[in-house]
Amino acid sequence: MDDFIILLDNKESCINIKRKITKFLNDNLQLELNSKSRYYPSKMGVNFCGYRTFCTHKLLRTSSKTKIKNKVRCWNKLYKYNKLNFHNALQSLNSWIGHSSHCNSYKLQRKIINKCNFLYHDNSSM
Repeated sequence: MDDFIILLDNKESCINIKRKITKFLNDNLQLELNSKSRYYPSKMGVNFCGYRTFCTHKLLRTSSKTKIKNKVRCWNKLYKYNKLNFHNALQSLNSWIGHSSHCNSYKLQRKIINKCNFLYHDNSSM
């Protein structure tokens, strides 16, 4: 099945569709939307599974970028004092790289990796 995003023309259409969805969930599935269920302008993208998804591309959530930057800063301090657990740091870094590779983040990945003082960087090919 192809991925698709429904964009509506105006706020009234959004209110009407949300009302229909709420009624369907309540009548057929005995479910209710929580208070966080809202409609937003399409230019804000859809916040889902760690990404901000737009019609044309996907970006990482800002919180994910902030967390990895803080972790790298912490890892660099630990490395400076020979207290870094390389195994855990590399697992965490590789996990983040895997997650971020599913969106438009190549430059961000390079920037984060280059800030890791505990990694070997071969600058001869740059």
